[in-house]
Order: sequence, then C-alpha cells, then structure tokens
Amino acid sequence: MRYSASPLRPAPIAGLIVSILLLLLLLYSQTPTLALDFGGIYVVLLIAALPAVLLSGRKIVMAAYVAGAVLFGAAVFLSSAPILHAKAYYNMLGTETPANFHDTLPPIDIEQAPLVSQDMALQAMQKRLSEIASLGSQVAVGTPVKQLVRGKLVWVAFLEHSGFFKWFADGATPGYLVVSAHDPADVQLVMQLDGKPLKLRYLQSAYFGDAVERHAYLSGHSTIGLTDFEPELDDNGVPYYVGTVYAHKVGFSGSESTGIVTVNAVSGEVVRYPLGTEPAWVDRIQAEEFILEQMRDRGEYIHGFINLNNDGRLRVEGVLDLVYGSDQRPYWVGGMTSKGQNNGLSGFYFVDSRTKAVRWFKVPSVSQATAAHAVENVNPEKHYRSTNPLPFLVGGAPTYVMALRDTQGVSRAFGMVDMRNNQVIGVADTLSATLRSYQSRRSTNRVAADIGTEAREVALKGTVVRIASEFRNNQTMYYITLDQSAGTIFTGSSDLSEELVLTRPGDKVELSYADSNTRVVGMSKFHNTDIPAR
Repeated sequence: MRYSASPLRPAPIAGLIVSILLLLLLLYSQTPTLALDFGGIYVVLLIAALPAVLLSGRKIVMAAYVAGAVLFGAAVFLSSAPILHAKAYYNMLGTETPANFHDTLPPIDIEQAPLVSQDMALQAMQKRLSEIASLGSQVAVGTPVKQLVRGKLVWVAFLEHSGFFKWFADGATPGYLVVSAHDPADVQLVMQLDGKPLKLRYLQSAYFGDAVERHAYLSGHSTIGLTDFEPELDDNGVPYYVGTVYAHKVGFSGSESTGIVTVNAVSGEVVRYPLGTEPAWVDRIQAEEFILEQMRDRGEYIHGFINLNNDGRLRVEGVLDLVYGSDQRPYWVGGMTSKGQNNGLSGFYFVDSRTKAVRWFKVPSVSQATAAHAVENVNPEKHYRSTNPLPFLVGGAPTYVMALRDTQGVSRAFGMVDMRNNQVIGVADTLSATLRSYQSRRSTNRVAADIGTEAREVALKGTVVRIASEFRNNQTMYYITLDQSAGTIFTGSSDLSEELVLTRPGDKVELSYADSNTRVVGMSKFHNTDIPAR
C-alpha cells in the first residue's frame, strides 16, 4: 500500500507569517522594554501570537495560548498587586525627613518672582512665533518646561513639526523658544548657536527613527525602561531631550528612577548617566509621574491595604508643582490632605527632583484650590482666573502667591494668601502693591501675625531713623527704618501696638520679625522704650 504525503495547510503558515510581521511591527511601533520584569513585551508577544494560534486550527495550541495568558496574569497579580505588597508600595517614596518651611521655601523676590504659568508661557511663545509668517505655518510650539538656565528660571519649548508631511518635507525644525518665568514679555526665539543655524531633528513630533524616544530605544537602550522625555538646555544653550531611566521594584510595577539618558536634539547623540553622575544642568531626573504615584501610595497604604475607616489616610491634592527652593534646587511639591477633607491640607512633600531626598512639612494649611478661589472672589466682577498658587516665604510666613489673568489669559493682577488662614489675602495690580496689601492684612490678624514655630523670630533693638504711615484696607499702616538694620523696612499697624502711633524719629524701639531675605518685613512685636510704662 502506498501512502501520499499530507499537503501543507496554507492557513497555519499564513497565520505564522502574519504573527511574525505583526511582532516586528509592534516591536518597532511600541518599543517595549526587553526585560523580564516589564509586562509590555509579554503583551506584545501575546497579541502577535494571536493570528498564528487562531489559524492553527489545533485545540492544544489554543489551550496552550490561554494557559500562557492566564499564567502571565497570575504572575503580575502575585508579584505586583497592592493587596499583597502594600508595605512595599508605601516604602517606595523613601525615608522622609521632617522639616520646616523656613529652611526650604524661597523668599519672595518682588523683582524676579517666577509667577509665569505654563499656559502663559505657551501663549507668549505662540504669539512670538506668529510674528514670523514663514514659521507660524510650518512648525508648532512644543510643551513648555520650567528649567534653571545659567541661574535664570525660564520656560523652554522646542519648535516641533506641525504634522507628518511637514516632517517629511523639512526633516528638522529651526530652533527653540525661551520665556522668562517672571516676565512673559521676555521671549527669545533661538535659531542660531555659535553662529550656526539650529536644525532640531530628533523631536517628539518626528516620525520613525527621528522620534526621540524611538531613537533612544534603538540606540542600545531597549533593555531598560525609558520614559518622561522633556526638553532641557545645557549651560551653552544646546538643546537636549532628557529621559528618565527606570526599573521596577515591586514585581511588574513600582517604577523607580535609576538615571537618565540625554538625546542631543541636533546630532542625535545618546548618552546614559547612572544616578549621581548626571550633568549639573539637568533639573528633572526623578519623573513626575513616579513621584506622584509614590506620594499617593505613601498616603494610601499608611496602615496597609485594608483600612476600612481610612485611619490616617492621605491623598494628593491637585497636581505636583516644580518649585525652586531657597537653595536653588528643584523640588516636586505636593500637598497632602486627609481622605474626605476637601479644603485643608495636612502638610506638604518636597521631593528633590535630582536626588529624590524627601522632606515632609507637617503644617495644617489651606489647599491651593481654596487659596485660588479666595483670591478670585476678591473682585468677582472682573472674572479673573488664578494661575496655580506657588508657595513662598513672605515676611517669614508661608504664603501662596499667584498671578491673576483675564479671559484672554493676560496677567492683570496678583494675589497672596496666608497658607494657614485664607482670610488673610492681598490682591493688587502690581506685585509690590500686593505685598503691601498682604502685609497690612497680616499685621491686623493676630493669628497670621504670629509667625509660628516654623520661622526664626529675630529680636532687634535700634533707633528709629524714619517713620511714615499709609491708610490702606481701612487701617493705618506704619513703615519704619532703624539705624541697626539699614535697607530693611519694618511694617505694622496700630492693631499690633498703639505705641506705633506715638513713635517719632530718634525713638529707641524693640521689635521682632520673622527672619527672611525680603526688604520689607512685617513685625510680630513692637515696643517703644522711650514711652514710659504705667
């Protein structure tokens, strides 16, 4: 008896070919991390294998596929589920150091206050770009990122391609934009560097091998986690994208920054830096999304996963801000509030965006949303909208400071709110006038005038050189200079001390104030020793 060979069935072969092609396409388009503790590569394999499995026509192959998918899901759950690893997630943020605002918050600088928000910076950049007809229709402004460049706080955005065909035709964009963080009118369009025209090729808006994340991935970094590519300038103005390198600390989750990669947007050079070896000009090493998630886990799992009465649980209020402290270092700042509480904060986390050093400020205060709402309601008929309130030291007191914009997004006024008492508010057309209004309010509020234990109270004795008064907010404010503190103006109202009304130049006085670097400071105590006591 003669047996004929079984003909090859076309369906399984076609399925295998489709699966291979799909795998190559997914690897190129999705750039999954090729490491055992990253779930993306397993998902890609499962999706790519689906055509071959379905077209195989064999039940055992389908059963093996389902079993593999179930095993993958079980591995993810057992190694990463918060219900099993709540303590590990709680510890991800690291050791927190109790601190006080006075050591970290920057004192307000009336001349250089960085109150320009991201959308204000973007609006200024778009306006500048529209002034050049040949550029406005060719490129778009990327997302502005705050950065300290040569000691100046600015917003930086690269010119990006406006679409696929613009990328295909041009291949590169001609530069980047810089806006001062304290003056939205200070806009620079940088199109040359060292006398040579800039050509930014590796961008987030580019395609195929020019897309910055794919370019970094294909440059020998496919086995490490890469995320959060942001534009930054080095001290010479050279444009880079800086991406965070990360690993997983809790199974397939618990993302932790382990370094950075820099991508030169012009040349495409990719350099990897482990933690502690990064260039000094890089501000963002710890990815915002990781720090936010770790703050949430610290508040959520304070007493484990099961906590039916929410005892001690905290949640992050709003979004994180990148704030530059008194030491000029960048910090991710997040306010924490008790679960179920909507208008008050229990404290703040300050996380160094370079080293991840964590500081915890346990200061009951109003939330940023509450502070913004309070300022907006001072002149409701003007329909002003606040920028995100930023924390500063004003006269030694922790204070939210913000700009107020009209419906067109133009800055029209400024506001200050005591972080511990949203009834103490200052609003005016200029920042200096806002400061005077705010200090006036604080001096008449006994709670606000008490600088608290977080600030260093300074006692001073001296002779009055000058004294003047101003009627503001239905009260009289007094301004004093002393021979012992040239260049500093001390302020207070008659509610602080009736002796202010009788004080004259040449009188000997004793006063107390919160230590700060500002020129105008509010007094917390005042006594004229030349006025005899009863």
